[in-house]
Amino acid sequence: MRLIRLLIVLSVIQFITVDAQNKLTLDEAINMAYENNIELNKSFASIRNAEINMDESSRLPNPTFSYSREDLKFNSLKYNEWTASGAIPINFLWDRWSNLESKEKQLESERILLDHLKTVISSEVRETYFTLYYYSDLSQKLSETLSRLSEIANSAKDRFVEGDISEYELLRIRIEVNKLKATAKEIEIQEVKYRNQLKLLIGSGESDFTLTDINQVNVKTNYTEEELIIKALENRNDLKAFQHKIESENSLLSHNKLKAIPNIYLSAGYKEQLDNFKGSVFQVNFEVPLFNRNQKAIQQSWNSIALQEKKLMFFREKVKAEVSELYTRFNINKNLYDEVSDLFLSNIFETAVYSYELGEISLVDFMDGINAFIDGSKLANEIGINFHKSFFMLEKATGIALTNFE
Repeated sequence: MRLIRLLIVLSVIQFITVDAQNKLTLDEAINMAYENNIELNKSFASIRNAEINMDESSRLPNPTFSYSREDLKFNSLKYNEWTASGAIPINFLWDRWSNLESKEKQLESERILLDHLKTVISSEVRETYFTLYYYSDLSQKLSETLSRLSEIANSAKDRFVEGDISEYELLRIRIEVNKLKATAKEIEIQEVKYRNQLKLLIGSGESDFTLTDINQVNVKTNYTEEELIIKALENRNDLKAFQHKIESENSLLSHNKLKAIPNIYLSAGYKEQLDNFKGSVFQVNFEVPLFNRNQKAIQQSWNSIALQEKKLMFFREKVKAEVSELYTRFNINKNLYDEVSDLFLSNIFETAVYSYELGEISLVDFMDGINAFIDGSKLANEIGINFHKSFFMLEKATGIALTNFE
């Protein structure tokens, strides 16, 4: 008896554990995306490459070691001479810092872009998560409705045999059942589509997870459109990264200007001759900048800066337009969402079925009630998806967190 009780307890614990493992919360999905998303992995690789470039710029140049020896003779005369010296380019004393500063700005830009990409990925995960939740919920409702209508259709067959209803009425009911089956399959396809999309975003191969219940999302309504535009211009990480790229180009321009100074090599060493002449030797080598003064790289830097500044102006205007459009779209969808949120669509279906079974309404009224329930459920689903999607897109466009889950 104790063994049986133990087995029952273990089975219950195992069931609870498996059920808990299959639950996927929104926070878990976002964290999984941060760890596994391929776009984020690409960004990490870009940051690593920028770090490598900066490390390379900070290294000192390699010195050059030279050794020469002469052993000369003429008949009985001999002459020996050898020289050992080391040389190093000294241009790094002034052009190394501008190059290093340029690479630091580039690295900071890549890190800021990573933060922006995390915001984008988080928004996409939430959009997909909420969309999948709505389609899963609608699919379940339609499945329950189809099961109920199938029972009515089976009952209608018996009533037709008994002569209580006409063949026309039976056919109409069967048509509605088949139409609902087709609608349910379409919703099921959408559910599979967004489930696969969520799997790709979070980098998970598991497909049997279930979503937790979601709550309504509230936005801080004290923000006006103008305030959100200002917030976006101040907080958008991709905009900040763009500005850092321009600063990097300016540092690179300074570096290229310094590169106009010809390469200078300083060497020092020791020399010894056969006649006991020996001592230190020094040598300076440098190019004469008559023709090549790094004009190409300097001009390219000027052109790049001018182009980046124009892109920045265009980007700022694009951000303004994007926030303005999404703010309007969100308010429209929010109004629609508020209008349908208090509709009790299940009451329409239950009332139609109950009244038809009691013979209080005609077949036409019954079909009208069923269609109203199905169309209303699809409409409420679409409005709910659009409402949450527009909100997450607005949040992404402003670059700040507006989410407040209750």
